[in-house]
Amino acid sequence: MIGEAQATVRNVGLLIVQRGFEVAGTFIFAALVPRLMGPDIYGRYALVTSLSIWFVLFSDLGITQVIVRYVPQFILQEEKKDLQKFFSYLLTVSLVWGTLCAGFYLLLTSLWLRDLDRLLLAIIAGTVIVRGWSQPFFALLLGLSQAARWGMAQMMRRWVSLVFLLPGFYLGGLRGACLGLLLTELVVLAVGIGWGRSFLSWPNFHLNLNYLSPYLRFGLIFFFTSLIFTSFNRSGEVLIRFFHGNYVQVGYFGVSYNVYLTVATAIPQFTLAFTPLLTTLLANGDTEAIRQWTEQLLKWLAVGGMLVVFAVLLLGEDLVPIVLGKAYRPVASNLLPLSLALLTHTLGSVATLLTLIYERPKMAFVAGTIRLSTFWALGLPLVARWGSLGGCVAVLAASTLYAFYFNWRIQKVISYSLRKWTFAIGLGSFFLPLWWLRSSCMANLAFYGIFVVGYFFLLFFLKLITREEITALRRVISQKGLRFEPSFQESQ
Repeated sequence: MIGEAQATVRNVGLLIVQRGFEVAGTFIFAALVPRLMGPDIYGRYALVTSLSIWFVLFSDLGITQVIVRYVPQFILQEEKKDLQKFFSYLLTVSLVWGTLCAGFYLLLTSLWLRDLDRLLLAIIAGTVIVRGWSQPFFALLLGLSQAARWGMAQMMRRWVSLVFLLPGFYLGGLRGACLGLLLTELVVLAVGIGWGRSFLSWPNFHLNLNYLSPYLRFGLIFFFTSLIFTSFNRSGEVLIRFFHGNYVQVGYFGVSYNVYLTVATAIPQFTLAFTPLLTTLLANGDTEAIRQWTEQLLKWLAVGGMLVVFAVLLLGEDLVPIVLGKAYRPVASNLLPLSLALLTHTLGSVATLLTLIYERPKMAFVAGTIRLSTFWALGLPLVARWGSLGGCVAVLAASTLYAFYFNWRIQKVISYSLRKWTFAIGLGSFFLPLWWLRSSCMANLAFYGIFVVGYFFLLFFLKLITREEITALRRVISQKGLRFEPSFQESQ
């Protein structure tokens, strides 16, 4: 148990490093791609790629959650052959259903977006197929408590896409850029197959729904939950296209939301990295340890969220024109409500983790439905009135309602305190007067440095974070070669 806990923490540490590289890649992407395309063409690109992610998640069928939830049990039972059979059956389902979903994407976009190139839409449909096929391989790595490898998929997508997308757009316009995305997904798939091929069993590479039916019933509820989640994350561009009709506003929202998603998607990645550990703790009946891990996770996520909020408050108006260009200046205003939404997103991500551990997918489904309904109900008038900014405000309102409802529901299963989460946010609010002192870019950068130093001083002074805690984390993360391995692998 100690070895698995250390491996979990070290993997999370590596995920933090990876997210740092991903954020850097996002800044480079934002500085080059939207500027190169311009708001109108980038709006078209954002719309078709946003819809594609919708169908990628639709192709999952909850298989990711099934793998993450049940692979640790096969490990505990030391049954590698059963795990190979389990994974191969699930992969077959994913291949078949993912291909069908790509066909649905092509049909829908061809009927709706008649002003766009059909070959372009066919290329994006190809990315839906390939990305759907790669998902089970990386979910397997997470189930094996190799979260660092699992997190590599997103980082590779960000950096490899720059290698293919920029020359693709230069040579072939929007069609060439989308072809670059397809090549990126092929690279990610190849890496995933290389890491997970030892868990493939070719004799079991066929549909066996009788064997999979109990697992798929469990996963389908998470599938509908993921569908609701994706509909929330990827319907903003659609909402603006429908009710504002301006591709420039679609582009503004797309850039803003992609910056938000760079951080927002990292949060559930961190929380899901704890799934094998918490599943094992639950199997051993150690509820108190689960509660402690949950509160610690919430605290650190709140601290990270406050760093992002103040970066937007103090530096957003300076950095957006520099990074994106003056044409994207409205994005700075969009990022403020989205950064605040990150704070409530941390609550929702931890609640999602607990519903997975305790097998309460219906709670996640209901909470997600409330968030999506709120977003669309508020988004319609707000988008019609303020365009992309209205969509971002609707995201904040829907995320807040979702997070507090979700935590209220999950605490009926396992009780934990939000005191540390609230305290970490409250300490940051003491530095809000810095916002009124903003002036030049260098002065604002200095103010942000004052916030960071002062904020962490208060965290340590009030013992919300302790030196012993930092030392323990550093010791665990820095251990060379530390990695949790299934015991059946060692016996092969």
